[in-house]
Parts: sequence; C-alpha cells; structure tokens
Amino acid sequence: MSLFLIGDSITLTLLVFLILIFSYYVYNLRTNNIFRRIGIPGPAPIPLLGELFNAMRRGMYKNDVALIKKYGKIVGIYEGITPIILVTDPDILRNVLIKDCHVFVNRRVIEGGAGPFEHGLTMLKDEQWKNARSIVSPTFSVAKLKAMHSLMNDVSDMYNERLLEYADKQEIFDIKTINGQYTLDIIASCLFGVETNSLKNENIILINHLKKFFTLTLTRIFLLFILIARRRQCLERRNDFIQMMIDHEEEIKDQEVGQQSKSLRKTLSDKEILSQALVFLAAGYETSNVLMSFFFYVMATEPVIQEKIYQEIRQEIGDNEVTYEKLNQLQYLDMVINETLRMYPPVLRLDRVASKDYQLGNYLIPKGTIIHAPVYPIHHDSEAWPEPEKSYLKAEKAKRHPMAFLPFGEGPRNCIGMRFALVEAKLGIVRALRLVEFERCGKTEVPLQLGKIIVLNSKNSIFLRVIRRSQ
Repeated sequence: MSLFLIGDSITLTLLVFLILIFSYYVYNLRTNNIFRRIGIPGPAPIPLLGELFNAMRRGMYKNDVALIKKYGKIVGIYEGITPIILVTDPDILRNVLIKDCHVFVNRRVIEGGAGPFEHGLTMLKDEQWKNARSIVSPTFSVAKLKAMHSLMNDVSDMYNERLLEYADKQEIFDIKTINGQYTLDIIASCLFGVETNSLKNENIILINHLKKFFTLTLTRIFLLFILIARRRQCLERRNDFIQMMIDHEEEIKDQEVGQQSKSLRKTLSDKEILSQALVFLAAGYETSNVLMSFFFYVMATEPVIQEKIYQEIRQEIGDNEVTYEKLNQLQYLDMVINETLRMYPPVLRLDRVASKDYQLGNYLIPKGTIIHAPVYPIHHDSEAWPEPEKSYLKAEKAKRHPMAFLPFGEGPRNCIGMRFALVEAKLGIVRALRLVEFERCGKTEVPLQLGKIIVLNSKNSIFLRVIRRSQ
C-alpha cells in the first residue's frame, strides 16, 4: 500500500512541477513579450508553439493571410518561443531588402546540424557570405547558362519521350512526379555532372532517387571530392556548375563587393564548392518542380491560354532549336509564368535578421530581430494587384511597386539561381508544348488543395493527360 502512496506522491509532485514550469513560461512570455514593449500588434502566443500550431492547422499561407488581414502590414508573432515580425508594407520591405540591406545581410540560420551544407550560401553570414557570393555569382551569368544549355536539352529530350509515351498510351499521370524527375535530372547534371536518369525509369519512385542522392555517406562525399580534384587537375571537363566555379573563381572583380572586397578571398575550397552545389540542389529541386507543375495545371484548366502560348511558340521558334535567345523572345509565356509564380509562390516566406537596432517604420526593433516577408499575402494583395491579368503589361508593370512581386526574393540576398530556374522551366515548357497539349481529366482536382508546409505545393497529386499535337 505504501508503494502506491509513494507512486501517487511522485506523480502529483511531477504534475505540480510541470504546472509551475508552464505557469512561469506563460507569465514570462506575457511580461517580457517583445512586441508588447515595442507596440507591434499581433496574436497572443500559444504556449511553447506560438503561431506554429495555427500554421500547421490552417496551412502557413492561409495563416499568414489571416494574420495580415487582422493585424495589419506589420505583425508580431512567435514561432515556438522565437519572436518574428511579419512585414508586408512594400516601402518598409524595400528598406529591409534593398536600401538598408547592410543591416539585414544575414538570413535566419538554425545553428548546428548543417553537415555538408554548412558552407552553402544560405547558411553563411557577413564576410563569409560576401566572399562566397562574389565567387559563385558569375557561374549563373548568361554566358554560363548558355554553356549549360546542351546539358538541359539532353534531359529535355528524355522528358519529351515520356510525355509522348503518355500521349500514345492515353495514360493519366501525375505531372508532379515527372516534373520532379526532370528537375532532379537537370540539376544533378548541371551541378555535379551526375546522370541520375530518373526520367528513364517511370517505375522508380522519385523519392528513392532523392534519398539516394541526399544520403551523403563518407564514400559518396569522398567521390565528389575526387571529382572536384580531377577537374582542378584538368583531367576531365564538363560545362557544369562545379567546372565553372573552378574556371572562374579567380576572375572575381573587387568592385562587386564594395570597399571591403580587398579582404575577401577569390577562391573556394573543395568543401565550400561541394556545399554550394548541394544547397542549390536542395533549394532548386522543389521550387522548380512546383513552378512547372502549377504551370501545366493552369494550361490544362485554361485551354485558351495554352493555345495562345502555343501560337506564340510557333510564331517565334517554329520547329527550330530552342535556344536561350529564343526563350527570351516569348513575352506572353513570360507573363503566364510570372502570373503562375504570383498565384503559387514556391517559397512562402523570405527572412532577414537585423544586425543592429533598427527603426522599422514606427517601431524600434532590437538587434537580432528576425523579419519575415510572407510572400503569399503580398502576392494576393488586391491593392497591389487590382487586375492581375493586366499587371504584366509594360505600362502597368511600371506602376506596380517592385516589392509586390517577390517569387525569388529581392536585394543582394535574392535567389542566386533565379535565371537557372527560369531557363530550366521555360525549356521544358516550350519543348513540351510544341509536341503535346495538356488536358484535365476525371482525376484532376479543381480547385487544387494546397499543402501546409513552407514550400507551397499541391496537397495531392496533379493528375493530367496529354495528346499529341498534329503538326
């Protein structure tokens, strides 16, 4: 009997202890709430979770829209116990991302556990980031993208073969799966010179390719280091990202990084080169897949728009080779791609960290404050986008605030691979639309249900079908 009493006593003591800890947490959060002191409006945080609970329950994009609608263009929230300020005011965002970018040089980084990604651009801070960015930037120049074009075309050939197979078999398929394979094959080829060939085997589950690629055992890392070493010794060459970084790392101009450039190195170590390539693979795979999948969904559900793009392709390119220059002549295609990015921005938030105390509009925020630009509510703001279908015309675009459209971020820490992602997507789109027409089917979800994670994607598969075009 005494043992039961002792057990009950321990349980009661533990329960009281947990209640005291919880009460202290709530009291501490309320009395030391940074947003209450500053005067920034926002919701009362849910203990230990903050707004993470609502973001998981509703979906981050829906929750961001609700927060901005209720509290205004500057909102203070907690993610767990971390205070974050959501900003959608375009003038303030221009200050944060461009005008005062020297104060907001760094992104939010969760320390530890980065592994082989730790030297990637998204992880680096201050001078280390400036040095790496100055070396990596030239590898995404127009000239370098043209050099990679043949590698992209090789993958595009396999992509078209798969689409024609679906057309001939009259088979319904998940566009997200094949776009994921296309994106993975292009990025792996153009970054590492690795042929993943996921498009050649439709029965292999894509996630297995990704797991295999991202499971960086010591053996695989060692082999990648050997690949880099062979490139440095000129034992093999290929027009991919690693080769271009090795070729051009000595050509960085001091003026690209301002007055502090003299203190910066002009080379990257093999470990740093590997980190950049891995970060670009991780960042580029999902976002490019999302863009192409949503685009083809729009094509299938808006046949008039699809036909207009097809006619533009026939007029500007015909049956000729799809070159980099030809892709840039397709103005209507650009408009539809941009509208797809507006409606379905792949990355839902951009983040920056204040390196010192800063006057954010009417509020003085302390050093270390994290700023998030929630892209979905910015892209769906009726004030900035009263008539989206007209907003990409030259005259209307000039009137639009530059911070109203942020699919790739803005300022010095914008997406360095933006050109690469757009060329990759446009090439796949143009070559596909010359051969097949996309249609909705009985399994096509209309409207699409969107997922709840930080990269906006459809919740379910996007089932479509294609038919061969009669030339």
